[in-house]
Formats: sequence, C-alpha cells, structure tokens
Amino acid sequence: MNLRDFRVGWRLLVQEPLYSAVVVLGLSIGFAACFLLLGFVRYSFSYDAQVPDAQQVYLVKTRFNITGDTKWFELAPLPYLKEAQRSPMVADATMLFPLSVAMKVGAQVLPIRLVAVNEGFGAMFGVHVLEGDLSAVMKEPGSVALISSTAKRLFGRANVLGQTVAIDGAAFRIGAILPDPPPSSTIFYEALAGQGTMAWPDGYRKSMMGAWGGVGGKVYVKLKPGTSAAALEQALQAAGDRSPLIKELGPEAEAKLAGRKAVDIRLGSLPSMYFDDDTANVPGSSEHGELRVIGGLGAVALVILLLAATNYVNLATVRTVRRQREIAVRKVLGAPAGRLAAQFVAESMLVALIATAFGLLLAWLLLPVFSDLVDRQLKDMFGAVNLLAALGMGVVTGMLAGIYPAWVALGVRPQRTLAGRGSAETSGGLWLRRTLTVAQFSTAICLTAVTLAIAWQARYASNANPGFDASGMLVVELPQSMRGEPAQAMRAQLAHLQGVKGVAIAQNAISDPIIGNHIPYTTQSGGNANLLTRDISANFFEVVGVKAAAGRLFDSTRETDTTVDKVVIDATAARALGFSDPAMAVGQVVTANVANNVQPAQVIGISPPMRIQSLHEAVRPVVWRIRPRAVVLLVRGDADLSALQGTIETVLHRQLPDQVVAIERAQAYLSANYADDLRLAKLLGLASLVAIAIASFGIYVLATYSVQRLARQIVLRKLYGASQRAILTLVGGEFASLLGLGAAIALPIAALVNARYLAGFVERAPIGAWPLLAALLLAALVTMLSTLRHTLGALRMAPAQVLRD
Repeated sequence: MNLRDFRVGWRLLVQEPLYSAVVVLGLSIGFAACFLLLGFVRYSFSYDAQVPDAQQVYLVKTRFNITGDTKWFELAPLPYLKEAQRSPMVADATMLFPLSVAMKVGAQVLPIRLVAVNEGFGAMFGVHVLEGDLSAVMKEPGSVALISSTAKRLFGRANVLGQTVAIDGAAFRIGAILPDPPPSSTIFYEALAGQGTMAWPDGYRKSMMGAWGGVGGKVYVKLKPGTSAAALEQALQAAGDRSPLIKELGPEAEAKLAGRKAVDIRLGSLPSMYFDDDTANVPGSSEHGELRVIGGLGAVALVILLLAATNYVNLATVRTVRRQREIAVRKVLGAPAGRLAAQFVAESMLVALIATAFGLLLAWLLLPVFSDLVDRQLKDMFGAVNLLAALGMGVVTGMLAGIYPAWVALGVRPQRTLAGRGSAETSGGLWLRRTLTVAQFSTAICLTAVTLAIAWQARYASNANPGFDASGMLVVELPQSMRGEPAQAMRAQLAHLQGVKGVAIAQNAISDPIIGNHIPYTTQSGGNANLLTRDISANFFEVVGVKAAAGRLFDSTRETDTTVDKVVIDATAARALGFSDPAMAVGQVVTANVANNVQPAQVIGISPPMRIQSLHEAVRPVVWRIRPRAVVLLVRGDADLSALQGTIETVLHRQLPDQVVAIERAQAYLSANYADDLRLAKLLGLASLVAIAIASFGIYVLATYSVQRLARQIVLRKLYGASQRAILTLVGGEFASLLGLGAAIALPIAALVNARYLAGFVERAPIGAWPLLAALLLAALVTMLSTLRHTLGALRMAPAQVLRD
C-alpha cells in the first residue's frame, strides 16, 4: 500500500459524488455516535483520578440497622472522624460537611456550596492553591477559600485574594483561591472553610461533632502504606459498638436487631465510589454511575460503529461487483493479487479517515447537547488522547472494512467476467452480508424496545399518584438560620398574600428524599419499631389536601402548633407496631424514646398512603407529629402558580435581602426522582434512532444488490407469465425473512432487559408486550420504506433491456 493507492481512491470518490456522500455520511454518523458514547464511558472511569494515592483514600460508609433501613450512606456520624484521627493506621483524615450559604458581594447574592473540612483536606485530595494559604484558612474562623469559578461569579474576576464576602451579615475574608474541582470528581465544593468556621453555627457544630446517631457530613481517611483497610474498618466498627448510641438502646431495640450491629461500618475505596452500588441514589450521596449501564453504552457504541462499517462493506461490495470488468482487465494485464488487495484496502481506509474527520466535527457540534443529556461536563472530551484514539479507530475500521471487498475483488474470474458470465460474489459472501443485515435488524429492534419500555416506565412513575394533590402547591425552602420563630413569622406573612389558600411547615417537601429522624416507638401491648418521623405544623394535612384512612388527621381547629401528645401514623407504621388492622391503632398510646426522654402520644388517625420516596423504593412506615420547627413552607395556591411564585419571590427578596431562597413546584420534586431514568431513555432513544437509520440504509443497500442480482430471474419469470404478486414475493420474501430472524433474536433479549429494569421498581407501569410489538412494527415500516423504490423498480423492469445488458 502506497500513496498512489490513496490518490486513486480519492479520484474514484470524486468521480462518484453521490456514492461518496452516502458512504461518508453513514460512517460519519457511526463515528460521531461511537466517539461520544466511548468518550462518556472513558470519562466515567476517570472519576477521582486526580487524587494522589487514591487507592489509599477511603470513605467511611454507614448503615443504620436500628432504623430498619438496609441502605448504605456516604454520610457518617462525625465522632468517627476523631476515632480515625487517633488510629495509628491512618495517615490523615478529614470530614466534608456541606453548608449551603448565601454569599453577598455588593448588591449581588448567590447560593454557594461551602464545605467545612479539616486541615489535611488539600494534601489528601491534591488541591493546588492558586493564590493565598489554604492552611491559614482552615485555622481562621472568619476566612474562606473560593474556587476560581465562584470568585468570577461573585466578583467578575478570579484575583480577589484579600477581598471580603458577607454570609448571614458577617464578613469573611477570602484567604485562598483554588482551582475548580475536576468535573469527574465525587468531591464537589464551591468554597472551603475550616471546621471552626463562623458560617457553621457553634451549637449546631458541637451537636454534630458529638452525635453518634446523627449524619450530615462525610468522613474520609487516608491509610498509611501497607495498612489494611479491613483492620481500620474493624477498629471503627468497635468504636461505634461502644458508643453512647448503643448504650441508649432499649431491650426492645436490641431484640429487633437480632444479633446485627446497630450501625454497620464499611470503608469504600475512593476510586470505586462512583460505581458504588451500595450508596447509589441515596440521600447525601455524590454523583454515581451504574457500571452495567456504562458498560452497556460502551457496547452500544461499538455495535453502532460495527453497523455503520457493515453498511460501508455492503455498499463497497456492490460497487466492487459493478467494477468486476475493470478488475478483470487489471488481472489480465498482470496486476498481482497483493497490489489489487492493497488498492481496495487503501480506498476503504481513505473513506474511513474522511468519515472520522467529519464524525469528530459532528461530535463536536453535538457535544453541548450530549453533555446536557447525560448531565455531565464533557468539555475535555476532545483532548489529545481521545483524538488519537479516534484516529486509530478510523484506521483500524478502514483496514477491516476493506478486507471483504478486497476478497471479492480477488475472486473475480477474468475469463467468465469478460465473457459476460461473471459473478464476483460467492454464495458464502452473500450469506455473510445477510447475517450482518440480520445483526442490524436485531440491534435496532432491541434498542427500540428497551427505549420504549424505559421511557414508558419513567413517564408512568413521574405521573403516578403520590397520594396528595401536588398541583397548585409551592415549596419554599427558607435558610436554616430562620428555624423557629422567624420561619413562623414568614409563614404568617405568606398566608395573607392574595391567591394563597394555606401555608404549612414541614421538615421537607413530601417527596424530597432525605434520611430523616428515626425514633424508637413502643405500644402498651409490647409492640415496638424504629420509625421515620416527620415534623409538621398542625395544618399540614389541610394544606396538602388529604383525608384520613381511619380516625382523623391533625386539624388546626382542634390542635395547635404546640400540641405534642398526639400523632398520626400510616398503615405501614401501624403494622410495624404490631397492629394487624391499622384501624386498631387509632386511640392507642405509643411512646417515643428520644435520648432516654420518654414521650407518650395518642394515635388519633391513620394517614392515607403518601409517596414520600420514589417508586424505586418500598413504602417506608412514617409517623407524623406536630413540631413546626422546620424551615420548609408548603404553600397551597390558586390556579395561577406562576404569578403567586413571583409575588412570594418579591416578599422574600424584600424581607431577606442577604439570602437566596429556593422556590419550586411540588411536582418538580416528584419528577426529580426519575431524572436519571428519563436521561437514560433519551440516551437510548438517540442510539435507537442512529441504529434505525443505519439499518434502513443497510436494507436499502441490500435491496439495491438483491434486485441487481435477481434481475435476470425476475425478467425470465415475467416472460413466463409471473404475476406482480409473485415478483413481490420473490423480492420481498428475502427482506421479510431477514426481518423475522432479526426479531426472533432481538425480542427475547429486549424482554429480558426490560424485565430486569422494571424489577428495580416497586410499582410498575402496565407495559405488557407493546414495546416489543411497537419495535417490530417500526422495523417492518422502515424495511418497507427502504425497499419500496427497488421493489417498484423490479415490477417495472423491462425484460428486453435486462437481457440485452
């Protein structure tokens, strides 16, 4: 193979612009899709790669068996930090405690994720300071470190060392400027401060640092070289087993544990945390990816490229058959087999390299859309390593794709070809291309069926009845500093606005996933359970708009916000407490044990089922009690929520000029639980469209060749009186059989994938087999449209012209 072969290939491409455009476009789409998907896969496997000695860094994970919950959390009680710091096995340890604050510069106020850390954080995670002294920031309560992008958002520039920002009216000096964390990092922050920062209220900090049963931050440890993670895990577990939390457990709670630890401890290696199944989709967790999904996307990328290359091979083979007289003449003139093969491989490589260039251009244009689709920052995808890999893939694809056309060319027999009786492709080669077409059908049908099932389930889950009227309700999340009387005052002010029907206080939005308070309850008959407890105001159920399943709910005309001797429970909680019929719990007294403080309360009613978590999780038992000390306001409005939201924003801006208050529709919290499912459906949908487009093109190419191959047979049948129906059966029968075989392979696989996906939901949409049928019908429609032109051409074929040619 030499430069002359590529020049000949270029001249052939220029001579046939339509053919060239078709083959380059098809391969370009395949390369673009493959590059984007494989780039995303590589990005997913690069998480936390910037951390020095990342294999020695571990996250302390916890599982609270005392709550009856089986989930693992990335959050851990902060007393484990002190235990780790005292251990001789640990080189360093740090906490990460997020503080959502509002920073004010001049008249501008922005929400900033400020994270309180320990002094060793910078060295542990490889943070290189751009300006200032991060160690000094850790020691100074009135100092913060900003990342570069945060400084630009606040000041319009990055060089702001020594400037001040206001947090809750207090001035903080900017003591360091840091680079932005890499996008592929499980550690996210916009500003850093030390453990003793003034932005963390002293009372709150002290309570969290000593709370063995409370979570809110993360604990990371870096082991000394040669130290076993299992040994440290055992040491931390032992520390937790002798903590005050265990001593406070009553005999009923210990009996419930049935020999299990009250709190399980596990160390998660930092490089594995992005794909950690234990903590995925759990409140407080960082970004996660599912290894099976990422691996599947990588496989889809390679399959799409294979399908695109298959189309090129099919079209190149048809072109080779048309060039068999040229090939025969070259053989007669003495062209050696190696030179002939090199020419066809060079032509293939040239097409592949051109398609690679156009594919990269297309991928670059689509990158912003693709980044939004996968919800990741992929701006560094076009780095030198990825571009070289793409170039190498183009070369390899071109070489492999050129092998079969070269083999067909070598099979040309000059004597038969020049005598007009040649057929360059063997029956084995024809069956190979039919097999590749079946693979195209199978891929397109399988991807389409899976996409339809995922999209339908995500839509069903997003619109499933949550057990309350989410429409017409806004959620206002006030700053934590307003807990208590300030929140009550704001609630009263909003309640008097025009268009407001009611305002309730709640611990959080009903469907917002939080860990929550788990409190042990006992009944007079000996029943006991550790139950999720939600604090609300007396008018909560009136604002939410639900009715009791048994007994009654809290009523603001009968209870006040100071009522503490009554609770409402749901049916699941009643059964957990030992009542076979939930209605039997009404009127009974349950006793809460909070830090050895006994709090009896009467169950006045059973609440209706309300979806306080996503359909991915089983229904959790819940106790509702009146404790309006939270800072989340649920505002029930009239039909015009947009106008009401604007009015509330005006009031909040006037009353809280130094704060940024989040206002969302209640429905948004429900939809957010299924954002990942919708993104996956969209991603697979795009892959399906690409696969369908490639498959339709492949069928078109096969139809072109089939009609060309069957031309003499068709006209001979016509001469012997064959009807149009018989001709249609001859031409269409091949495509129908290939479609049927592809469906027979794809549909069982799609059904299995759909079943496994739906198994992750406790409530499933009534899908049935319609996604499989719809995918099959779509494939049949694409086949019909792709072969229509050539089928009609076969019906109009003139016998005299074909036999003369």
